[in-house]
Amino acid sequence: MRIHRLSIALGAGFFLIAVTTGYWGLARRDELLARPDNPRRILAEQRYQRGNILDRNGEVLAESIGLPGDYVRHYPYPDLAPVLGYVSTFYGLAGIEAAEDAILHGDAGREAWDIYWQETLGGPLTGRAVRLTINLRLQRAADEALGDATGAVILLDVTTGEILALASYPTFDAHQLEADWQALTEDPRAPLLNRATFALYQPGGALQPTLLAAALDNALVDLDASFPTTPFTLGEATLTCEAPTQSLPLAQAFQRGCPAPFVEIGQRLGPSALNQLFTDLRLTEAPVLGLPTLASPFTDTVSDLSLSALGQGPLTLTPLHVVLLTAALAHHGEMPAPQLVHATKNLQSQWEPALPPDHPIAVFTPESVSAVKALMSDGHRAIALTGAGANQTSLAWFSGFAPFETPRYAVVVLLENGELERAREIGQAVLAEAVRSQQ
Repeated sequence: MRIHRLSIALGAGFFLIAVTTGYWGLARRDELLARPDNPRRILAEQRYQRGNILDRNGEVLAESIGLPGDYVRHYPYPDLAPVLGYVSTFYGLAGIEAAEDAILHGDAGREAWDIYWQETLGGPLTGRAVRLTINLRLQRAADEALGDATGAVILLDVTTGEILALASYPTFDAHQLEADWQALTEDPRAPLLNRATFALYQPGGALQPTLLAAALDNALVDLDASFPTTPFTLGEATLTCEAPTQSLPLAQAFQRGCPAPFVEIGQRLGPSALNQLFTDLRLTEAPVLGLPTLASPFTDTVSDLSLSALGQGPLTLTPLHVVLLTAALAHHGEMPAPQLVHATKNLQSQWEPALPPDHPIAVFTPESVSAVKALMSDGHRAIALTGAGANQTSLAWFSGFAPFETPRYAVVVLLENGELERAREIGQAVLAEAVRSQQ
C-alpha cells in the first residue's frame, strides 16, 4: 500500500514537472527568449554582431567590436549612457539597447521558426541598425554645459517632438558596468538614474508659464492688472522674488518669477479646473518615448489649491514633461509627441522611418501662448523646494526656446541644489549651439 501511494505521488510529481516544463518551454518560450535579461540571449551577442546605434547624422553611438564568439559592446561616447543603456550578461539590458533589442538583435520581423532554425544551426543572426533623433554635436554641447552639476538637460525640436539632446548627470561608463555595479547601486547620487525621463521633481515656478497661458485662455487675468508680489511662506522656507514694490503688473511679476500672483491665479481657476488642466496636459501620464518614463503617482493633484498653483503640491514632473510644456508655448499652443528613435533598418537593410509613439495635441490657443512667449525673451527661471525641515533643498529650473521670433528649439534645465543663473547659462548655451547648427 505504501509503495502504491509512493508511486502515485511520484507520478503526480513527474506529471507536474512535465506540465510546467511544457508550459515554459513551449507556451512561454518566445516570451522568455525575448526578455532583455535573458542570459542566453545576451550571450548570443558574443557570437553574433549586434546592430549599431547611430545619431541622426550617422555618427556611431554604439557598436559591437571584436571577432565572432568574442564580440563586445563599445560606446564611442560613453556620456550618453542614460540614453543608450547597456548590454550585460549579469544585469540584462537597459535604455535604447533594451527598447530596440529586437531590431539590434536581429529577430524583429522574422518568423519564430526562422529564428529557431538559425539558433539551432548556429547560423549568423544579423543585427540591424537603429538611428536616433539625437544630434551628437548638440548632445556634447548639453553635456559640456551641464558639467558636474547634478541634474538634467533636454533639447527638443518643437515642430517634430524629436529629442536632439538628453543629458543626465551624474552618469556612468557602460564599459565598466559589471566591475562598478555595486558602487553604482550604492552611490547616493544615483548615477544609474536617468534624471531627464525617470526622476520626478517639484515643478515649483516652472509651472508659471503654463498657468499663465491657461488663465489667459479662460480670460481670468489681464497682463496689465496689478498683482501682489509679497513673499509666500512654505514651511520654514519663503518663496519670494526681487520686486521693487509690493505689487506689479502681472506681466512684470511673471518675468520676475513672483509666486504670489499664481496663488491668486490658482484660486481663480479653482481646484476642479486646475486638476483638469493637469490631466489635459498629460502631466499625470508617463510620456511614451521608448526609454522608461515616469509620472506622478497622485490622481488628485490639487489637495491644496495654493500649493498646487505654486508647483509645490502633490504633482511632480520629470524634465521631459516640462520641455513638452515649453514646446507647446513655443509652437502655437500645440504640444508635440516626444520622439527618440528616428529610423530602423528592415530585413532588406533599408532604412524605415520610425513613427512617433504618440500624437501631438493642442493645449492652448495661439493667442494666449503668443502673449506668454512675448514675456520669455530671456527664458524663464524658477525655484522649487523639495523635502522638509533640515532636509529641504532647492531645485533650479530654466525653460526657453530659440530662435525667439520663430522658435524651433525648446530647452529645459533642472539642477538639484543648483542656482538659477547657472541653470539659465546652461540653457542659453545649449540653445545657442542649436541655432548655430541650423545655420
